[in-house]
Amino acid sequence: MFSTAVVAVSRRGVDLARTLAGSLEGGTDLYLHRRFLDAGDYAQAFDLPLRPIVGRVLAEYRAVVLFLPVGAAVRLIAPYLQDKHQDPAVVCVDDAGRFAVSLVSGHIGGADQLAEAVARVLSATPVITSASHVSETLAVDLLGREFGWKLEADSVAVTRASAAVVNGDPVGIFQSAGETDWWPRDCPLPGNLTIHPSLASLGASACSAVLLISDEGNPLAGMGEKFQQAFAGKNLVLYRPSTLMAGMGCRRGVPVAELEQLLVDTFREANLSLGSLSCIATAELKQDEPGLLALAEKYGVQLVSFSGDQLNAVYPPVLVEPTGLTSASAEQASNVAGLTPSERAHSLLGIWGVSEPAAILASGSNSLLVPKHKGARATVAVARKKL
Repeated sequence: MFSTAVVAVSRRGVDLARTLAGSLEGGTDLYLHRRFLDAGDYAQAFDLPLRPIVGRVLAEYRAVVLFLPVGAAVRLIAPYLQDKHQDPAVVCVDDAGRFAVSLVSGHIGGADQLAEAVARVLSATPVITSASHVSETLAVDLLGREFGWKLEADSVAVTRASAAVVNGDPVGIFQSAGETDWWPRDCPLPGNLTIHPSLASLGASACSAVLLISDEGNPLAGMGEKFQQAFAGKNLVLYRPSTLMAGMGCRRGVPVAELEQLLVDTFREANLSLGSLSCIATAELKQDEPGLLALAEKYGVQLVSFSGDQLNAVYPPVLVEPTGLTSASAEQASNVAGLTPSERAHSLLGIWGVSEPAAILASGSNSLLVPKHKGARATVAVARKKL
């Protein structure tokens, strides 16, 4: 977590800033007017004018608390604002500590949550005006964020879907993958939101916006032209949950471009989305393989590794016996989560396989979405995370 910059310029503001220090998730960095600085303060002192220090913290932090009147805060931050996707969260607190106002980037940037956190520490009242918050409804652009879901839609579709949610227009939801507890169980779903049991039901509905949660490359593939046309007039927002684990094995020195091509081809052929890639899994003896490390870095996921014993344990116990892989045991192994043991891999590495058992272990599942797919010098298999 990142630190929050807390800026105070008055005596009362400095006292409140000290109370807030250390109480927020990720910690706080205090910036206090030199005139009111005490010897024991762990803070950075500044002198007036205030604008340079405000410009500095807005550039360096993703969250800022200003102990200032709202009007003064607005005039100070205005020259530095860009858009809601880049601006830091800014919360403004009055000198009496009565109100914590979500001022900028309340929704996407997190100022709404920050205002609530500050208010709890100071026993203040949070002031939040985001439409979804005050309407106590779903926030389209934040759905699944706590689970690491990725939003896949253009800004126009997101804006129109958000407007539909807030304005009470019919909105349809269909989920085929990912965490299901994205809405509080103790609160009824707003009446204009309907969770559909199937894509067919969703396509036939009169909803003006569609929220689709899927790890498929094209969730509408194979549904027919008429069905797909039914979605053409709806504002579609697609969410990619982090559900897919790619197990990979390779020879030494395989370049990242070759590994990526195998991964991309495998996902495309299986109609799976790389936006839902959660990790790349391999054997411990490959945990320092430059190509695998570079591939994981490129897709922003972890490279996880498992020992030979862990990988072998996924196969039937008979395969671990020193007698080797018989035709009977091979048949048995092929019935376990669709795994295909390799005599060659075992003779070279002492492991019956890498990509398939690594995908199984990383996912916690007992089956594969995609069995071992072979490239010239690498293999990949895919499993869906067990939830």
